[in-house]
Amino acid sequence: MSRIYDAIRSARESRSKTGLDLSDFLGEMELPERRATLRMELDIDLTVYGRSASEAVFYEEARAIRGNANGGLFLLGIPVLEGQDLLLINTGTSQEQICNVVSVRIRDMQTSEVSVSFPVPNPDFWKASRTSPIM
Repeated sequence: MSRIYDAIRSARESRSKTGLDLSDFLGEMELPERRATLRMELDIDLTVYGRSASEAVFYEEARAIRGNANGGLFLLGIPVLEGQDLLLINTGTSQEQICNVVSVRIRDMQTSEVSVSFPVPNPDFWKASRTSPIM
Protein backbone atom coordinates (compact mmCIF):
# COMPACT_ATOMS: atom_id res chain seq x y z
CA MET A 1 0.00 0.00 0.00
CA SER A 2 2.77 2.42 0.77
CA ARG A 3 4.03 2.30 -2.86
CA ILE A 4 0.65 3.62 -4.08
CA TYR A 5 0.70 6.50 -1.60
CA ASP A 6 4.32 7.26 -2.49
CA ALA A 7 3.41 7.38 -6.20
CA ILE A 8 0.47 9.71 -5.53
CA ARG A 9 2.64 11.99 -3.35
CA SER A 10 5.36 12.01 -6.01
CA ALA A 11 2.86 12.94 -8.75
CA ARG A 12 1.45 15.76 -6.61
CA GLU A 13 4.92 17.10 -5.92
CA SER A 14 5.79 16.95 -9.61
CA ARG A 15 2.63 18.87 -10.56
CA SER A 16 3.23 21.48 -7.88
CA LYS A 17 6.81 22.05 -9.14
CA THR A 18 5.56 22.66 -12.69
CA GLY A 19 2.66 24.80 -11.49
CA LEU A 20 0.13 22.54 -13.16
CA ASP A 21 -2.90 21.06 -11.48
CA LEU A 22 -4.79 18.00 -12.66
CA SER A 23 -7.73 20.26 -13.54
CA ASP A 24 -5.51 22.00 -16.12
CA PHE A 25 -5.72 18.85 -18.25
CA LEU A 26 -9.44 18.13 -17.99
CA GLY A 27 -11.30 18.39 -21.27
CA GLU A 28 -8.13 18.43 -23.36
CA MET A 29 -7.61 14.73 -23.79
CA GLU A 30 -8.00 13.45 -27.35
CA LEU A 31 -9.49 10.03 -27.81
CA PRO A 32 -7.55 7.68 -30.06
CA GLU A 33 -9.01 6.69 -33.43
CA ARG A 34 -10.80 3.37 -32.87
CA ARG A 35 -11.30 2.50 -36.52
CA ALA A 36 -9.02 -0.07 -38.12
CA THR A 37 -8.64 2.21 -41.15
CA LEU A 38 -8.95 5.99 -41.13
CA ARG A 39 -12.14 7.55 -42.39
CA MET A 40 -11.93 9.82 -45.45
CA GLU A 41 -14.22 12.58 -46.62
CA LEU A 42 -16.05 11.66 -49.83
CA ASP A 43 -18.27 13.16 -52.49
CA ILE A 44 -19.31 10.10 -54.47
CA ASP A 45 -22.60 9.22 -56.16
CA LEU A 46 -24.13 5.87 -55.23
CA THR A 47 -27.13 3.85 -56.24
CA VAL A 48 -28.60 2.07 -53.22
CA TYR A 49 -30.77 -1.05 -53.61
CA GLY A 50 -32.76 -2.68 -50.82
CA ARG A 51 -36.10 -4.01 -49.66
CA SER A 52 -38.65 -2.04 -47.65
CA ALA A 53 -40.38 -3.40 -44.54
CA SER A 54 -43.15 -4.70 -46.83
CA GLU A 55 -40.50 -6.52 -48.93
CA ALA A 56 -40.93 -4.14 -51.88
CA VAL A 57 -37.67 -3.64 -53.78
CA PHE A 58 -36.40 -0.05 -53.95
CA TYR A 59 -33.46 1.83 -55.36
CA GLU A 60 -32.37 5.41 -54.88
CA GLU A 61 -29.54 7.69 -55.85
CA ALA A 62 -27.48 8.68 -52.79
CA ARG A 63 -24.36 10.69 -51.94
CA ALA A 64 -21.47 9.13 -49.97
CA ILE A 65 -19.92 11.64 -47.58
CA ARG A 66 -17.45 9.52 -45.54
CA GLY A 67 -15.94 6.10 -45.84
CA ASN A 68 -13.13 3.68 -45.16
CA ALA A 69 -12.29 0.10 -46.06
CA ASN A 70 -14.85 -1.21 -43.57
CA GLY A 71 -17.91 0.87 -44.50
CA GLY A 72 -19.17 4.39 -44.86
CA LEU A 73 -21.76 7.08 -44.38
CA PHE A 74 -24.15 8.34 -47.04
CA LEU A 75 -27.25 10.49 -47.39
CA LEU A 76 -30.45 8.67 -48.33
CA GLY A 77 -34.06 9.78 -48.84
CA ILE A 78 -35.72 6.37 -48.35
CA PRO A 79 -36.18 5.10 -44.79
CA VAL A 80 -34.02 2.12 -43.84
CA LEU A 81 -33.57 0.24 -40.57
CA GLU A 82 -30.55 -0.80 -38.52
CA GLY A 83 -29.55 -4.34 -39.42
CA GLN A 84 -30.95 -4.08 -42.95
CA ASP A 85 -28.80 -5.33 -45.84
CA LEU A 86 -28.30 -3.03 -48.83
CA LEU A 87 -26.51 -3.22 -52.16
CA LEU A 88 -24.41 -0.15 -53.00
CA ILE A 89 -23.20 0.64 -56.49
CA ASN A 90 -20.46 3.24 -56.89
CA THR A 91 -21.80 5.20 -59.88
CA GLY A 92 -18.32 6.28 -61.01
CA THR A 93 -16.82 2.80 -61.11
CA SER A 94 -19.91 0.54 -61.32
CA GLN A 95 -18.40 -1.47 -58.46
CA GLU A 96 -20.97 -3.23 -56.24
CA GLN A 97 -20.79 -3.75 -52.49
CA ILE A 98 -23.16 -5.54 -50.10
CA CYS A 99 -23.39 -3.76 -46.73
CA ASN A 100 -25.31 -3.79 -43.46
CA VAL A 101 -26.95 -0.70 -41.92
CA VAL A 102 -25.25 0.06 -38.60
CA SER A 103 -27.12 3.25 -37.72
CA VAL A 104 -29.58 5.76 -39.15
CA ARG A 105 -29.69 9.41 -38.11
CA ILE A 106 -32.51 11.64 -39.33
CA ARG A 107 -30.92 14.72 -40.89
CA ASP A 108 -34.09 16.55 -41.98
CA MET A 109 -37.63 15.74 -43.14
CA GLN A 110 -36.39 14.17 -46.39
CA THR A 111 -32.88 12.87 -45.67
CA SER A 112 -31.16 10.45 -43.31
CA GLU A 113 -27.48 9.80 -42.68
CA VAL A 114 -27.00 6.06 -43.05
CA SER A 115 -23.91 4.40 -41.61
CA VAL A 116 -23.04 0.99 -43.06
CA SER A 117 -20.43 -1.71 -42.58
CA PHE A 118 -19.00 -4.07 -45.17
CA PRO A 119 -18.81 -7.81 -44.38
CA VAL A 120 -15.20 -7.84 -45.64
CA PRO A 121 -12.91 -4.77 -45.94
CA ASN A 122 -13.01 -3.22 -49.42
CA PRO A 123 -10.78 -0.11 -49.65
CA ASP A 124 -11.22 0.10 -53.43
CA PHE A 125 -14.99 0.62 -53.28
CA TRP A 126 -14.73 4.35 -52.54
CA LYS A 127 -12.66 5.21 -55.60
CA ALA A 128 -14.12 8.22 -57.42
CA SER A 129 -13.62 6.66 -60.85
CA ARG A 130 -11.77 3.77 -62.42
CA THR A 131 -8.70 5.92 -63.07
CA SER A 132 -8.56 8.18 -60.00
CA PRO A 133 -6.86 7.19 -56.73
CA ILE A 134 -8.63 6.91 -53.38
CA MET A 135 -9.15 10.34 -51.91
